[in-house]
Amino acid sequence: MSAPVESIQARIGKITYQLTTHDDPQKMRDIAATADAMMNQVAKKSPQLNQVAQAVLALVNAVGLMEESHQKLQSALADKEFAIQTAEEIKSELIRQRELFWQMKKDLLYYRNLCEIYETKLSERAPSPDEEENRPTPRRARRGYKRLLGDLQMTIEDALGGQDGGEQEQEQDGDSPSSAQTESGGETETV
Repeated sequence: MSAPVESIQARIGKITYQLTTHDDPQKMRDIAATADAMMNQVAKKSPQLNQVAQAVLALVNAVGLMEESHQKLQSALADKEFAIQTAEEIKSELIRQRELFWQMKKDLLYYRNLCEIYETKLSERAPSPDEEENRPTPRRARRGYKRLLGDLQMTIEDALGGQDGGEQEQEQDGDSPSSAQTESGGETETV
């Protein structure tokens, strides 16, 4: 069943028109008011034109506005499609990252359990303190004396003291170069 036809009177320009509509009558009144405003705007800009020319010019302006609105709508729809596509890509990337996260978490738990198993096995293999005391030490004896860092360090005084100490020992033995003895004519001289 079709909607009832309603008629309204609207003034556009200098003429009153009888308009009919199947929609809301108030919507038709708003459209007529917009058309009247466009006619008045054209009449103010070009008062020398007759009413038909003003109506045609207002119609051309209205079509221009409609085209501009249509282009904006198309641009908005294209932006909407791009946003939907981008949102889908982001969702798929999020799902991929979640799967990667859960895989890493599984791997982490696996390696954590593996570390616990190895720590348990190592603690079972490690000798107890009683076994260490009773264990023979031939392997350590074969390794030799392990030098510490302090054993390898020497001060300048130690280095010079070793040389001076050697000279003092030689002097005490009487073999010092400064106390050379010479024999001349049965006498002993000390130089």
